[in-house]
Amino acid sequence: MSDFEVARRQKQEPTATLLVRAIFCFALFLGGLALIGIGATDEGASSPYLFVAGILTVGLAFGLPMTGATER
Repeated sequence: MSDFEVARRQKQEPTATLLVRAIFCFALFLGGLALIGIGATDEGASSPYLFVAGILTVGLAFGLPMTGATER
């Protein structure tokens, strides 16, 4: 058999901190989707910038929870 072990966290964040971080990242995700939608439907000169900002915001919403993560 194998000797598989899960790497334990050194310090667990409080539940309130994790909840606030999850809600903030979800809001960033929804805001990014809104920016993508506005940039895709708008005919103005700023629409490509809004579209790219939406893509970056969605990427930030997925990347922000990964800060401080280590490979197990």
